[in-house]
Amino acid sequence: MKIQVLDRAKKKKFISGLAEFGLKKIFELLVRTGKERVRAFSGSLSRGEIMEIWRMFPIEGIGLYVGKIVGRRKGVGGSEIRLSVDGMHVWKKQLVKKIVVLSEEQEVEWFLGKDIELSEGQLVGSWELGVGSGFVLVKSADGKDFVGMGKVGNDGKVLFGYLPKERRRRSSVV
Repeated sequence: MKIQVLDRAKKKKFISGLAEFGLKKIFELLVRTGKERVRAFSGSLSRGEIMEIWRMFPIEGIGLYVGKIVGRRKGVGGSEIRLSVDGMHVWKKQLVKKIVVLSEEQEVEWFLGKDIELSEGQLVGSWELGVGSGFVLVKSADGKDFVGMGKVGNDGKVLFGYLPKERRRRSSVV
């Protein structure tokens, strides 16, 4: 699998895709593995040293998986960037916009993989119900930890979950 260390322009494009959440700067090197996956590397190796190691030993990835760049369908244009839970925790101090804080009951439903009905006041940071649709960051009931990323639809009334199957619970009994 080929890896690609993102240059300054591609890194800037990645950051601009996450600016709607408040992200302004990424200090780590960003490495793209495969077609979609992006990893953040904060070690002491330079861009050239990483590629030199890759030429000698074809490594599959380096760094922490922080998100992916998803190309849209034909005719829709552009691409969208989704953060992983690890990416949210790495840059949590900068992520202050478009956040949904779940109630305890909603959190149980979220981890079962169900869609969530939203109420007034749940969207935090320059995002209001009735605005339309788009990706949001999802926080737990205590408001401290990020639990995933979702998409708001139905004019801001429903939160569609993008929780991977391996992170879902099988039943509501803990």
